[in-house]
Amino acid sequence: MARIIVLTLLLLLSSMSLLAQEVEQPSIEDLQIQIQAMSDSLLQLRESQVVSAYGIRDTDKLLDAAAKLEIADLASWKDYLGIEPNNEVLDQMSLRRLGITPYRALLAQQYSIYGFTELSTLGELAAQKQLPVKKVRQFAGIDSADKSFDNHSLQALDRSPEEMVAFENQFNRDKLRFGLTLLGIGVLMVFSALAITALVIGQLKHLNRQPKAATAQLVLSASGKVLARPVDMNADVIAAAIAALHLYKHEIEERRRLLLTFRRAGSDQWRGSAMLNMPNRHILRKRS
Repeated sequence: MARIIVLTLLLLLSSMSLLAQEVEQPSIEDLQIQIQAMSDSLLQLRESQVVSAYGIRDTDKLLDAAAKLEIADLASWKDYLGIEPNNEVLDQMSLRRLGITPYRALLAQQYSIYGFTELSTLGELAAQKQLPVKKVRQFAGIDSADKSFDNHSLQALDRSPEEMVAFENQFNRDKLRFGLTLLGIGVLMVFSALAITALVIGQLKHLNRQPKAATAQLVLSASGKVLARPVDMNADVIAAAIAALHLYKHEIEERRRLLLTFRRAGSDQWRGSAMLNMPNRHILRKRS
């Protein structure tokens, strides 16, 4: 309701300013007077709403106004109003005599209960309650990235202190889950970045791979015939390799023959011992 009234007054003010521009440009003083008049109109409207809702009048005594507003902490309420909390003489004075309006008494009642009023701005509430300002903006029904409403009050945004307290309690209940969600997202992003970095580093060796050098291999048969050879190998090199192979085989054969020449015949110990004991045994065998 208050928002509709504010928008209506703004439209009227803008239309009046457009009509005035056709005649003459208003001065800064005129604009200030118009803004002050609009503020006074809004204040009077809110005063009438408080009077009709709570039945408070400026002729009521301070103690009677506190009873109508159901004030539990009278000292805190009087302290917000700027009067002595412990002075009981002031309790019997009227609001008009103390210079207190019904709307100011309502603001003091809100402050004594919630610690803030409907005139508190979003920025002040976020700092006081230690809440994320983006969440407070979402509670007010505006874009979380829009900073232009941080200096707007709860009343201007059509929100009440009771709704703000309910939002704060709901946020505190979900704060642990919200923090764990942010922690999980952060850890997941860090490990994902590390995994992607490790994968990219592992694939870099395949991008600058060095070409494999062709193995220079010469294959010969048992007879010395060339079976396979590198394309760039010279014929002289092949001939030298074949000659070296033949020389190696010839050297092996010579060593084998030399070993056979100097190899000792095997001896039979039993036969040798018999010849020593009976040296003329073969002569005796011929006579018999």
